Amino acid sequence: MKITHATTWIVGNPWKNWLFVRLDTDRPGLYGIGEGTINGFAKTTEAAVHELAGRYEGMDPFQIETILQRMSRDLYTEGGQIHMNAVAAIETACWDIIGKETGHPIYDLIGGRYHESLPAYANGWYAGPRTAESFSERAQLVIDKGYKALKFDPFGAAWRTMSPEDRHLSIDIVRAVRETVGPDV
Repeated sequence: MKITHATTWIVGNPWKNWLFVRLDTDRPGLYGIGEGTINGFAKTTEAAVHELAGRYEGMDPFQIETILQRMSRDLYTEGGQIHMNAVAAIETACWDIIGKETGHPIYDLIGGRYHESLPAYANGWYAGPRTAESFSERAQLVIDKGYKALKFDPFGAAWRTMSPEDRHLSIDIVRAVRETVGPDV
């Protein structure tokens, strides 16, 4: 079996665009999907996937370690985030191909299932006014849906430094959310 071609898609998302990679093989209908999203560099990572094509096209997707070495060590570079996100997308697509070919989920191929289930946390639920009241109301809506964990950013646009007003507002937001959801969330 050989990898014959890579197709990429950038899927729009308000927070960051997602990059997906499809590796086709010489087996009709057998392909793998990988994901290589990185904040702000979807097009650059997409270009890296295609630039690396000479390192994986024509290769057997079962030879993951060889493919990885060809995309990293053989280039004599550490690569950085963009390069390694492209490599990760290609690697994941190879694992997907192997899983489909062998009839096993990827987690079985890389060591087996460790948990029967994993709890989910709610994220992205706090869009709206940056007030303690708004965060509190939205947190309650999420809890009403059954979530037992929330992730949120009370700091708004603050980066590295905050005014005293922003700091106090952030503390008020966290306090309001905690009071709303209680101690067990």
